[in-house]
Amino acid sequence: MFRTLFILLTLTLILTTVPQISVAAEKAQVNREQAVALAQQYFPGKVVKVRAEQKSYRIRVLQADGRVVTVLVDGQSGRVKKDGN
Repeated sequence: MFRTLFILLTLTLILTTVPQISVAAEKAQVNREQAVALAQQYFPGKVVKVRAEQKSYRIRVLQADGRVVTVLVDGQSGRVKKDGN
């Protein structure tokens, strides 16, 4: 009896923590401020617009020479790339 109760309790605990783990894994690892800082490291200038998308951030940076560069920052890995490349 005790053994069966123990097994049921253990299974209940395991099954209730699985959804919490998957939700935590889906959350972005990079927040808005971190994404802006990463974008400015690679493309220095004044940030004029930040838009959060499903799994990334789209950041517009006004550079010293007057060009506006659109930078994509991956919300999971923090990978930075210039839009269009």
